[in-house]
Amino acid sequence: MPKREIIQHKKKQSRVERKERINRDLETYGKEVLESEEMKQAFEQTHHLWSTVGEHTMRVTVTSILICYVLKKLGIKVKLPTVVVGALCHDLGMLGRAEKYESDKECHREHPKESVIVAQEILEDLPEEVKDVIERHMWPMGESKAPNSVEGVIVSVADKYNAVKDLVKGSEVKHTGVKNYALDQKEKIRDAVKKTF
Repeated sequence: MPKREIIQHKKKQSRVERKERINRDLETYGKEVLESEEMKQAFEQTHHLWSTVGEHTMRVTVTSILICYVLKKLGIKVKLPTVVVGALCHDLGMLGRAEKYESDKECHREHPKESVIVAQEILEDLPEEVKDVIERHMWPMGESKAPNSVEGVIVSVADKYNAVKDLVKGSEVKHTGVKNYALDQKEKIRDAVKKTF
């Protein structure tokens, strides 16, 4: 096999392994959130004009996980479970946005606190560090305090990166291609939601 083909093969294999690793981390740390009714609802609510809360959440979570991998390679300690759960729950307080909030400004200010409440309903023993990640993810916008942990910075940065990407590129933004519970079951989730009404 020519050298060029060997390099391409190794790159492809590396991408496949990374996707499998991300899927394992999502399953290990985020299964309860991914299988929750709230996450199912998140795929039905529009967010950032063209996306849904669920799609945006999955992009933020995957980006956050990838940042964790890089930081770990650099020798920086990161609590991956905190990042995964914080990223998955960061915008769940937006569910029912039109009924809960009178304006976008109010939504930006209040949804992080509401997201903590939703996360506590899904996970009874939600650690304080995860609550902080969720509650501070909007920084530097609104009245949000700055993240107080590396995990909080990761989720906040991933959120801003994906929000800008969503708004700038719109429907041209390509999905990461990562298979995971929420995205693999997207059609099943939509069918289940439709059957309940």
